Amino acid sequence: MKIHLFLLAILPFMICCTKPEKIDLSELKLDEPLVRVIHFNDSLFVGVETVEYPFCLFAEVEKSQEYTFEGIDLSKQKIMFQINSEKLKTDSISRFGGAHIDLKLVKNENELVGTLRNFDAEDKIYGVRIAIEDPSLKLDILKKIELKYGKGTKNPNTDNGLYWNVKKENKYIFFAPDYDRLIILNSTNLSKTCYWDIFNGLLDFGGCDNEKYMKELVKNSTKPEDVRNKPVVKIDKNWNLNNLVTGKSTEDDFLKSPTSKNFERIEEINGSSGEINQIVYQDEYHDFYFYFAANPKSPESKKTNSIKCYSLNDLKKVEISFENGLTAGMKFEDAIKLLDKKTIAKTIKNEGELSFANYIIIKNGLYEVSLVFDENLLFSGMFVK
Repeated sequence: MKIHLFLLAILPFMICCTKPEKIDLSELKLDEPLVRVIHFNDSLFVGVETVEYPFCLFAEVEKSQEYTFEGIDLSKQKIMFQINSEKLKTDSISRFGGAHIDLKLVKNENELVGTLRNFDAEDKIYGVRIAIEDPSLKLDILKKIELKYGKGTKNPNTDNGLYWNVKKENKYIFFAPDYDRLIILNSTNLSKTCYWDIFNGLLDFGGCDNEKYMKELVKNSTKPEDVRNKPVVKIDKNWNLNNLVTGKSTEDDFLKSPTSKNFERIEEINGSSGEINQIVYQDEYHDFYFYFAANPKSPESKKTNSIKCYSLNDLKKVEISFENGLTAGMKFEDAIKLLDKKTIAKTIKNEGELSFANYIIIKNGLYEVSLVFDENLLFSGMFVK
């Protein structure tokens, strides 16, 4: 009896000291509720990161002790869970021309539920991405994948990329060592013929209709002709917007300007240090963004945070005029004729899946102006940084 009582007495301590099992990412079905694969003790950031993938929501952790892959420790890696979000299936990325990152620290389940609701997102994951920079770790992970699934199919868009279509598990696996990524997706609700992201390019699994596929990705886009209350934008000969000077005008100047109407303020935070990387003002409805360099000593001081970039992703969503004679919808070749040849740093015409993004890049002092032209080579967007 004494032994039984003793065991009952120490049982709570035994339970408390038992370490929870780590999550093996290779074993996930990728339809698990998000709350079951994350830990609020980690620094969890949820939001948008268009370079990773523009059409979903991300939940990201870095240097967590909670994850492995086929027994391989991932405590030094960045882990990104993908979550379906209908709100993000829009075309703003196609005209953006640069990275758009909007990640917020989420501290508890209530904050997580609120964030998911704001993005019209599901509460379960459908994919995971692992950032892998160490060459030996890439090799170890590749060996594990090949041991389990055999040799992958060569990705024709990259030097060393491979992919697996594991139909019996409803999984796509994309190994992209050239871009330091392993991407695993639940294929149940994805296209069975096409796949695209920045790290893998467009892949054809057989019978891919690229145009139809891309239209489905951006199915919730707002048509420019339906946009209301378009902001009035005037670009002067030095590429300053509504008298706001890139590199000089402050956050305070911006807020005092009529231009600031309808913008939301976002602080982009460094996941490792907790410091503010930059401050973004966004008007998502009009695809209109300003980026401010945060004063490292006093990021809340609006008089010292200066504009470092602005972006107009769709010129059809604003009323825009240019002092130099450019017009929205102008042809690529006509724009080149109009511009000072000495200021043009380079021109880029893309083909294939990137045909929607063509550029005339102009050097303007310490800053660079990128004029964006669509698949028909018509002037459709711009950004200055």
